[in-house]
Amino acid sequence: MNAKRVLLLILVIAVLALAACNWTFGDCYPVEERTSGAGAGPGSEPRPIFTSAASGDFGADPQGGGERKIACNESDLEDKEERPSDSDSSERPTESPTSPQDPCPGFGDIAGDGATFLSCSDACSSKCPPPGMAPWVYVDFDPSDFTFVTTVNDPGTGAGGGWQVARVKLNFRKLTIPHTVKSWSCDFSIEMPLRTEIYGQIDADRAARLSEEITEEVANRMDYDLPQGIFCSRFIDQTRTTFKSKYKGLGARVTNP
Repeated sequence: MNAKRVLLLILVIAVLALAACNWTFGDCYPVEERTSGAGAGPGSEPRPIFTSAASGDFGADPQGGGERKIACNESDLEDKEERPSDSDSSERPTESPTSPQDPCPGFGDIAGDGATFLSCSDACSSKCPPPGMAPWVYVDFDPSDFTFVTTVNDPGTGAGGGWQVARVKLNFRKLTIPHTVKSWSCDFSIEMPLRTEIYGQIDADRAARLSEEITEEVANRMDYDLPQGIFCSRFIDQTRTTFKSKYKGLGARVTNP
């Protein structure tokens, strides 16, 4: 008896295990007849094709061999609805991360301290200013480029007094698209009093702001096709002239190093 009971128990467990593999939860019905979600339509509750308690051989096709799409478990539909289609191009990257870089930068790609003169080849002419316009020049000096040091203290008497000097080194570059970048610097000195009758007190910060203003104005109108040595010589001369014409009575000096 014990042996028969053991065999009977094993048979029952096997049948239950096989039934569990073929078990579904809830009614099965065509997708287009659902009342909500994908395939839902107006009207009454969905008409079941068969239920999880339907009879039939284990392993039989729950869709009855038909062509209609049957969903037995809600997760079956959720997985398919949330999974993007292979043909959906909106889910695909539009550009390969290994795509070649544009060899012709735009204006916004040219940055850095100093001034940049833009020169273009035929291949990159679309990135350049329209014909007839002046070459594109980017100038961005900073007051910190002009560090003034007092060389003569102001006695505090008379119409003016004291003296301060800044040793300056300004950087420039010429970009030829899409070929090379040429960089150079111009060294010179800017000097001015600590106090004047017209402008009053001129501390180091004010002297630096005045110097930034004048040098940027000059750099914007320079010819960047000049040889570097001639460029620096003319830049210094024009900076000296602009100081004298714009701030008469300041007494500023621009000298070679």
